[in-house]
Amino acid sequence: MTSSGFRLAFLPNPPLPLPRVSGPKLAPLTPTARADIDFVQFLGRGNDVESQVWKAKINGAGFFVLKMFYFRYSDYYVRNYTRDLALPLADLQLYIDYFKPFNYECRVYGRLKEEKREELAVKALGYLLLTPHQEAHLAWKVTGESSDLPSADIGELDGDNFWGRYEQHCSLPVRAIVKELVSPKLPTSDEVQGMWADLQALHSLGIFVGDTYGGNYLGGKLVDFSRVWTMYHPALIQTYGNRWEEWILEELQKLQDNCYNVINSLPSENIDSFEDLDAFGVGHIADYISKILPSAYNWLKWEKDADAAHAFVEQSLFKRA
Repeated sequence: MTSSGFRLAFLPNPPLPLPRVSGPKLAPLTPTARADIDFVQFLGRGNDVESQVWKAKINGAGFFVLKMFYFRYSDYYVRNYTRDLALPLADLQLYIDYFKPFNYECRVYGRLKEEKREELAVKALGYLLLTPHQEAHLAWKVTGESSDLPSADIGELDGDNFWGRYEQHCSLPVRAIVKELVSPKLPTSDEVQGMWADLQALHSLGIFVGDTYGGNYLGGKLVDFSRVWTMYHPALIQTYGNRWEEWILEELQKLQDNCYNVINSLPSENIDSFEDLDAFGVGHIADYISKILPSAYNWLKWEKDADAAHAFVEQSLFKRA
């Protein structure tokens, strides 16, 4: 696939909190969003198609977790998310702003900072932008092969490179989120017991996690939000049909499986069953949704100009007939 001539929007300079649409945002870690990075150890999954996750030192300090996001051709977001929206978004850039994994994570962490509830997840400290030399250096560390700098004159970019960069990304740096480094050890029984309470708290803050499988947790806390909707998000509002019961039940089933898998791995643990979660079946969903639906969260209270933010989502965000 080659470029159609479309270019994604430039990032603001000097850096500002991202993404640049209404709703929560994550600020840069440094005033320039740049830093000296020492890539120490790969921590991710070898088959991850969205990101590279590394243990790193940043500006000589650390250790931290650095999650760096690959590029993806913009049509991917349109193909995969338009079908779930009752109304399509007004333009291509909006699909990137709302559905790109980096932006998903920025919105979650921005909300947790707004609400002073960062204990509900492994903490994020801010975002960074990799320099061309850092991008090429990490590509070499992973593949053992030299890599052209993204600014070099190497012909049309078609995605066949380490970072998946197309022509539409040629002016954009790799984005990364800096997170606290936590131990990969199994959580305690008390930490596991708190996972259901944490999920309810996230719902109450307008955050729908969805994917609560074990690989997204460390020490009983969520660490991966690359597929999470945070209010305001169009997928929480303009979806076909009333699918909340289906979504919540699926999310809770994954959490329940995750909790019991962890408990069964703990040596000689004596733990009561997860009574609240175990008893939470179809009969409780309607009542739960009426009290704690993520889409009901009042996101406008954080907007500097609430009227303008409301007008944007009502008048400009969706393509209307």
